[in-house]
Amino acid sequence: MKDKADHEGRFTISDVNAGNHTLKATSTDSIDGYSEIETDITLSGGDLDLESLLLPVPVRLLEPTEVTSSSINLIWNKCGADDFREYKIYIHHSSALDESTGTLLHIATDIYDTVLSVNEGDFWWAGSTLMPNSTYFFRVFVMNAFGRMSGSNILKVSTDLWDYPYELTHNYTIELESAFAAQGNLTGIAWDGSYYWMIYYEELGGFYDNNQLTLVKYDHEQGATLDTIVFNESNYSSYGITWDGSSVWISFGACIRAVDLETEKLDRTYCAGEAIADLAWGNGNLLLLDNWNKVILLNPVNGSINGQFPTPFTEIGFSGERGIAYRDGEIWIINNWHNEICILDDSGKHIGVVEVDFLQDDIISGSYSMPMCFNGDRIVIAFNSQVRIYTIQPIE
Repeated sequence: MKDKADHEGRFTISDVNAGNHTLKATSTDSIDGYSEIETDITLSGGDLDLESLLLPVPVRLLEPTEVTSSSINLIWNKCGADDFREYKIYIHHSSALDESTGTLLHIATDIYDTVLSVNEGDFWWAGSTLMPNSTYFFRVFVMNAFGRMSGSNILKVSTDLWDYPYELTHNYTIELESAFAAQGNLTGIAWDGSYYWMIYYEELGGFYDNNQLTLVKYDHEQGATLDTIVFNESNYSSYGITWDGSSVWISFGACIRAVDLETEKLDRTYCAGEAIADLAWGNGNLLLLDNWNKVILLNPVNGSINGQFPTPFTEIGFSGERGIAYRDGEIWIINNWHNEICILDDSGKHIGVVEVDFLQDDIISGSYSMPMCFNGDRIVIAFNSQVRIYTIQPIE
């Protein structure tokens, strides 16, 4: 038997047999949460008037004191019930959150313990934990010795994409200006101040047979090939090229080699990194973009490593760096799983992002490499056999 109280809290339950009964009262509010109480009553005949039936006031989850890309600091008001036993804090990926659907994060038995820091790795459901740029729902249940007394409001919190976004001051958008078709499987592109250098890879025979690499000097304005150098002595693939002011450098994955443009032969060889996806030249160093989320600074004179630092994509759980380019004090890095280009300064500090909207294009989503270079005040990105030139606009 049940009845719903009116706006003054009055209710009547009729046709109840004499004897011992348990009366359960529940208050539900979609904003403030709910509470419930059970009390034993005895009916010996006639009506029973309850002068008052006090429900515990639900605790309320307040706005988090801090949110980052990998942590959320929760806070709620103290329970006012005398028979408090514990708080139970739950998390879920939707607002349909109760004890049966949520994941238990924490149990606190101190009534004054009303703060909880939730961090990456603190919980798992369906193979997932706290991630950047993701939305979560939280709820606090209050228990006494007999079970659940109340449940708080359901709090929705979204983690940041990047930590300390206010420090990202070099932010841009890019807009497609023009494009041209390359000659084949383009795996690297560089700009020497006047012309493009492009490297093409063609597999000949099986894995242990030599492959053909074709280095082309190209006049984009005239649509003319100015020089062609063919290398047949390597069974490696090519992964990016760069121009250092006098020489072209080619990445072969685990090593890089310079091209002697007079003899048209591969010259100096340096090994660094595990799988170099692309190259750039900046601030007197060769910048090697490693697939494993790091940039290596290589001395072009003796091959020594002058430093290395991780890419920002490690913070948001992505790997798969595909292209790197450099201009004054800015290292641009593209990843084929994320719709922003990250910008680092010369020390590796994350200083900005570039908004892009092309990663869902069919021609791009199937592109393994995305070599990049700057052409003056434009950024050039190659996708398979297509080269796209973008203008750059700062975000004020």
